[in-house]
Amino acid sequence: MKKKGRGLATIMFGFGYGEGFPDYSEASIEIKDDGQLLIRTAAADVGQGVETVVTQIAAEVLNTNTSQFSIVEGDTHTTKNSGSTSATRQTYFTGNAVKNAAQDLLGKIYFFASKEFGTNYPEMTVKEGYAYPVGEEDKKLSFREIAYRVQEEGEELKGEGTFYPETYDYDENGQSPKTYVAYTFMTQIYEVEVDTDTGLVDVLDVKTALDVGKAINPKNVEGQIEGGTTQGIGMALMEEQVIKDGITLNPNMTGYVVPTAMDVPDFESRLIENSDAEGPYGAKGIGEPVAMGANPGIANAIYDAIGVRITDLPITPEKILKALEE
Repeated sequence: MKKKGRGLATIMFGFGYGEGFPDYSEASIEIKDDGQLLIRTAAADVGQGVETVVTQIAAEVLNTNTSQFSIVEGDTHTTKNSGSTSATRQTYFTGNAVKNAAQDLLGKIYFFASKEFGTNYPEMTVKEGYAYPVGEEDKKLSFREIAYRVQEEGEELKGEGTFYPETYDYDENGQSPKTYVAYTFMTQIYEVEVDTDTGLVDVLDVKTALDVGKAINPKNVEGQIEGGTTQGIGMALMEEQVIKDGITLNPNMTGYVVPTAMDVPDFESRLIENSDAEGPYGAKGIGEPVAMGANPGIANAIYDAIGVRITDLPITPEKILKALEE
């Protein structure tokens, strides 16, 4: 017999290294000989889309199309420290570092361009790789032309940025004014179908409400929700390391089962933009939080479906059949 149930999970996740550990990121933006804007960051893109996000942030500051940017990332010889791609921190930290670098470059463009045009700094503006006095677009100079003239003066047109927020350690009572730089909040509702004859669980539907602060790239965020949640489903239902006498008995993908495309449920996601963080434009980290709701949400849904509470992960068919028998 197949029975359906729904379960809810709400999580709070503090991102960044936290607990007083120093945490920062550095980035720079320069103008290449062909006029392309080159972002340098050591942030590693492992599929979460940090390259896309930092390019969008820089393009927003410089009022320039993203196609005018190229990026060097993860090259320790030519980039400065951006910290690890972990702790759900890269959008928040490297995003801010790139934003600061873009603002630094913009300030220098305004300064040197105002000298060329004989105008005051506040009278300058930029658009699509050109600088010009407000209302006089026909007088525009490209970023590359400005960079070339700056080079002739023995200087360099380059923006650099660092984001280094204050972090707080614990006191003697184990208390801290701010354990993490900011917090992400999420609620998910899982609908499952449990086969009481076989113990198999099928996750049918997941509804997610995620506090993202600001969704710089909504499609990226939705992808993170779906990918992270699917990882969580694997943790909740499938991924079990079998160890005997210190030896892993299932060291391959045959015995250690992970979700495939056939296990991905239907998704409905709502992005809640509540900018209460110091991330770029209010953005928060969302990488790890979206993987955390599956365990409690699915366990609650199974309980709703068949009336047994299982607290040992993963919730395998064998455990369900045993719980039902007991």
